[in-house]
Amino acid sequence: MRNLVGALVVALASVSLVACGGGGAAPSGSGSAAPGGSAAPGAKAAGGAKVIKIAKLGIEGSAPGETEDPIIGDGDPVLIAAAGFTVTVSEAKPTDPKTIKDAEGAAAMFTPKNLKNETLPDGWTLTYDNTGSAGANYFVNTRREIGGKTYLCDTMQSTPEQQKKALDFCKSLKK
Repeated sequence: MRNLVGALVVALASVSLVACGGGGAAPSGSGSAAPGGSAAPGAKAAGGAKVIKIAKLGIEGSAPGETEDPIIGDGDPVLIAAAGFTVTVSEAKPTDPKTIKDAEGAAAMFTPKNLKNETLPDGWTLTYDNTGSAGANYFVNTRREIGGKTYLCDTMQSTPEQQKKALDFCKSLKK
């Protein structure tokens, strides 16, 4: 159920960014859309990727192709709205999927197609797509063990390109 709520939050954020004409980026140098937000202005990583710091969680990720600082929410999960993708990131809860098999079971309610999983040195990722009442949906579910804590990085996007960018960001998370 948590994945469904997270996916809906990400979907609504994506729709509102498009509807408002925003590219998903805060004004240059602001690093945050919310007063007291948890964003730290992004620097460039090796290869030109934008480093997105999630100060509230003490982790960061790389976003290749991003040039603007993203909007970073201050909730739980933390919503990151970059120009090319959106994700939610949080510390894992006891009720969250712990294994790829658990995640595949949770995904079953979406009648997934193109289900792909990958085992990472510190966790796993699951990607799939479906077609629902709102059209095509592209999901990413990632669980990572970073610095002694377990994190989830999830999204539901509207294009395969957004899905890939979100997956790359989730896989790049580190202390």
